[in-house]
Formats: sequence, structure tokens, C-alpha cells
Amino acid sequence: FFPSNFLSLPMPLPDWAWFVLPTAGIYLSFVPYGIVQEWVYKHESTDGSRFTFTLTLLLVQALFNVATGFLITVVRRENRATFPLKECWLPGFTFIAAMLFSNEALRYVSYPTQVLGKSCKMVPVLLGNVLIFGRKHTLAEYLQVALVTAGIALFQYKAPSSENANSTYGIVLLLLSLLMDGLTGPNQDSIVKKKNSSPYQLMLACNMWAVLYVTAAMATIGEGADGVLYVLRPDNTQLLLNVLLFALCGALGQICIYFTLRHFGALKLTIATTTRKFFTILFSVFLFNHVLSGRQQIGVALVFVGLAFDLWKKKKTGQHVTETGKKSE
Repeated sequence: FFPSNFLSLPMPLPDWAWFVLPTAGIYLSFVPYGIVQEWVYKHESTDGSRFTFTLTLLLVQALFNVATGFLITVVRRENRATFPLKECWLPGFTFIAAMLFSNEALRYVSYPTQVLGKSCKMVPVLLGNVLIFGRKHTLAEYLQVALVTAGIALFQYKAPSSENANSTYGIVLLLLSLLMDGLTGPNQDSIVKKKNSSPYQLMLACNMWAVLYVTAAMATIGEGADGVLYVLRPDNTQLLLNVLLFALCGALGQICIYFTLRHFGALKLTIATTTRKFFTILFSVFLFNHVLSGRQQIGVALVFVGLAFDLWKKKKTGQHVTETGKKSE
């Protein structure tokens, strides 16, 4: 009933659209994702208790991702020989571990430290590509990472207040999160090159491992089914809806993430995800007529120079994406 190239975007598109469309999908999915996540943790039950079961939330998210990836691979009738289940044991662990470390770190470090950490996500991905997987990057790519990272840090940085001190534990968690980010994307890149897997096969395989790891963690630390039972309580109907909406937004975002990873690589994907919050804030500035400080204006300029430089480099070298979504020269 469905063609085998369904959801492959088999239509002629301008070169820039192949990157802009999934990037826009990442933005549109993860902006509400962040808002709903805040609703989940701020929900107060009739007995005054609040949701504290992060592993349960991650499990629901991973299950939604598995269901979505499985549905798409079945509809598209993808080749089982390229399904990378065995190979995805490591990225399945590192991407879930990065989320756990990041969520836990937020409780122990100040806002400026969080922002600087998130702004630097491109650096460990670049280093992971070079040091672990032996890939070479051009001087232009190093320059782009430096410009975008510095620009986002300048734009979002806020001076710390005296009551928001950083603990050593929080800094360690933040560094571990960055380390996991540096391992995840390059490893997935390597798997794609080895197995020629589709974005949706990669999404399915990584999240199947994530379900296994999170379930094991829940059993080990004793959270068990407590989180699920808490969400299913009659007085937590709104919480249940928020958890499901959170998982749905995450699954839609993951489709765009794995498409970008498959066809543009881990570094370009990290640029797309890292600049999401930057553009969200920037849109609100123009929408509500906020005034940017001199430091923020410099940050905006650096980010746009970095992104424009990449587009100019692609145009100069003639790099484009074909109708199957693959880059060519």
C-alpha cells in the first residue's frame, strides 16, 4: 500500500531545504517538549506531592521512540539487513546517560554554568570525531564550531548570583553529560557508515537499548513501578496527559534528529540542536520588542557569521543533497 521510499522526502527541494526542514522540525518539537517537561515536574497532586521519577519519564519517552521508529520502518518496508541493533548498544547507553547526567546536574550548578555547558556541546562531538573515531575536520569546521559556541555563550550568559553556587558534584555531572554527548553522535555516524542504516532504523535500535538500560536502572535503584503507579493515580490525570504529550513531542523531534544525523552527520546535528534555544529567545526578542545588550548583539553576530560561513562553504564546494536525502559533491 505504501511505497518503499515513503517518508524519504522523494521530491525535488532546494539544497538549503534538506537541512532547514528537519532543523525546523527539531525546533518545533523541542520547544513544546521543554515547556511540557516543566509542567510535569511542577505538577502538584492533591496530597501536595510532586513528580520526581526521572527514570520513569525517560522510559516512557524511549518506549514512544521505539513505537514510532518501529511503525516507520514497517511502513517503509526497510531492509532488515541494515538494522543496527547489535551495533547500537553503546550509543543507546550514552545518549540516555547524557540525559540523566544533564537532568541531575541542573540541581547542583548555577544557571550560567548550565548555559555554558549546553553551549559547548559541539566541542565534545568534534573532539569525539577526531580523537576516538579518527575523522578529519577542516579548519573551516573548527572555526564554525568556535564562532557558534562563543556566540551562544555570549548571548545566553547571565551573571551568577551569590546564592547560586556550583557544587563539585554538579560540575562532574555536567562534564560527564558532555562526555556522553561526545561519544554518542560520532558513534552513530560510524554505525551509519558501516551498516548504511536508515534514520528510523537507528532511532529504533538506539531506543530499544535505552529501554533496556532504563528498566535495569529502575530495578537497581528501587524506583521500580512507583513512578508508573504515581502517574496513573486518579488525581494525576493531568500529569498523565502531560507525560504522554512530552513523549509525543520527543518522538517527533527524534525523527528529525535522526534524519539530520543520517544525512548531515553528528556535528551538523549538534549545531542544529544547540542553536534551538538561541533562536527561540531571539524570536521572542523581536516578537515582544525586548532590547539586546551589547554582549548579546555580539553573540548574535557570531552565531550568524558561523552559520552563514557554513552555507557559503557548501555553495562554493558545490555540496548538495540529492532526492534521496544523501549529500553529494
